[in-house]
Amino acid sequence: MTATQTSNSKAFCNVLAMEKGLDAAGYAGVFETAFALEMPLPWSRALLLDTDKMPAELTQIVQIYLDTPPEDRPSFRPLFIAPDDEYSVAGYRRFISYTRQSGAIATFEQTEYLMPEADVGKLIWALSQNPDDVSQFDQYKVEHDEVRDIMVCTHGSVDVACAKFGFPLYRYLRDNLADEKLRVWRVNHFGGHVFAPTLMDMPKGDYWGFVDEDDARLIVERAGNLEPLHNKYRGWAGLPYGFAQAMERDILMQEGWQWQTYLKQGIILDTDSDEENPKWADVRIEYHSQNNSVSGAYEGRIVVDKHITTIGSTDADEDYPYPQYRVLDLVKS
Repeated sequence: MTATQTSNSKAFCNVLAMEKGLDAAGYAGVFETAFALEMPLPWSRALLLDTDKMPAELTQIVQIYLDTPPEDRPSFRPLFIAPDDEYSVAGYRRFISYTRQSGAIATFEQTEYLMPEADVGKLIWALSQNPDDVSQFDQYKVEHDEVRDIMVCTHGSVDVACAKFGFPLYRYLRDNLADEKLRVWRVNHFGGHVFAPTLMDMPKGDYWGFVDEDDARLIVERAGNLEPLHNKYRGWAGLPYGFAQAMERDILMQEGWQWQTYLKQGIILDTDSDEENPKWADVRIEYHSQNNSVSGAYEGRIVVDKHITTIGSTDADEDYPYPQYRVLDLVKS
């Protein structure tokens, strides 16, 4: 982001956040399952509730979700990706599901389908409500090895910052870094437009914010100096929101890119008694390499060091105090 853009864009929530030094660590969405469904543009602000665009079965699932008490709702992340001239097939919709397996993981389990448009809702319903029926769609499965999907939020009807800053980042990634093993998609809002331009790296489940072109290349290549990305790593969806994600950022900076290949799981060992606004937590993250030649654990206490108050959306009227995390006494065993 250039100085000219900064001086002329004072109202953009992400620019104000960067000027105030907002650290993105601890702000990755958490889910047990997620899906990405091709959805033609344009996208309304409340895309998931747009019954003109959504398959009828998905609209029913949304209603079931809304009718379920919050404490009983499944943890999932709906994503919608824009069709692409190279990736898309006329008359079909791509549907990608991501599922967190139990125990330590490095990535979410990815299953992909290329479905006739008329049948994509039936697949979504089966996956959500009738798992025994899913096998009837096996003929539409897409088999490939180690394909990454970089999803850049460009959902300007939710926040103009995501269109102004997200679309150029998407275009750079799509034109310069995409290949047969790396697809780049425009995706709808997935939270945190204050960190725009923001992206998800799937099926890994990493969230990044304030990403510029140099950052994007480091993220894609998973090589080079990590220090420029220190305040830009929002966290990993496989760990609890907030404290644990902030601690994992510090571990990543210490271990280097190899850390991204390890299987990991984390737990909150203890936290203070303020459930609404906890000020500290003790966290343990266990890890091991794919072949078990490397294994260990980190423990540490993470505290809310301060708050940075800024608008969370470009059109917001009120500021929000964002907790900023600091890791104390990080111990490797």
